[in-house]
Amino acid sequence: MVEFTQKLKPIFIDNSELFRLGSIDDGGYVVPKETVSSSNLLISMGISDNWDFEKDFAKNSRAKILAFDYSLNKNFWRSKFKKDLIKFLQLKIFKPRKIYKMFQFIDFLLFFKFNKNNQFFLKKIGKKEGSICLNSIINNYTESNAKIFLKIDIENYEYEIIDDIISHKDKIQGIVIEFHGVSKNFEKIYTFIDKLNSDLKLAHIHINNYSVNPTNQFPEAIELTFSRVSLHTYILKNNKEYPIKNLDFPNSKRNKDIKIHFIE
Repeated sequence: MVEFTQKLKPIFIDNSELFRLGSIDDGGYVVPKETVSSSNLLISMGISDNWDFEKDFAKNSRAKILAFDYSLNKNFWRSKFKKDLIKFLQLKIFKPRKIYKMFQFIDFLLFFKFNKNNQFFLKKIGKKEGSICLNSIINNYTESNAKIFLKIDIENYEYEIIDDIISHKDKIQGIVIEFHGVSKNFEKIYTFIDKLNSDLKLAHIHINNYSVNPTNQFPEAIELTFSRVSLHTYILKNNKEYPIKNLDFPNSKRNKDIKIHFIE
């Protein structure tokens, strides 16, 4: 069990109003249903080789999807296919899910290249030269009536764009964001939550158990969900336990999910 302050305690939202989008393990997130259905644009930053969240989001909304990831270049796909082919020839790949992974590039093309509602950009997120910031994405790739949902998993570069998120918070319906290096960045995370608070409330929290190796080590990655919600949903005291049964699942299946206790 890990202890967090009340600043990281979500508002009360009934579990029936929440659902999980994406994988049952790493890459899946718990979000309010209404937040997804009210969004008309998903900006997804960091997908690696898992876009189950984006596919589920598309099924549950009419949102256009813009995905950004600098790692999915031609070398990535060539290397991945060669490794998978060797495993297949060695009879190490025989389950349907693993066979799908072997030919995953076809699914990538079908979802991002041949679907006019979805776009993929081979770009790195951040403020440094050669990168693209959220401010540029919103100014150059979105329309004035955009109701935006953000999905952010960019391995520490999230701290480079949190000011952009705050400056555009009036356009944002919801956010799922994974914060890394938590122990040295608590104040940045608290400030971020405070500055969003008038528009977007913390709706869910989950610990990524990949960030915990030795027993009792403090987790260095947390997943937070924010939502633009009406007042009546957060006047009730939240006594729910986290992780939430049948909604939350461990990122790494080999280890147990990590319970959270909120201290005063």
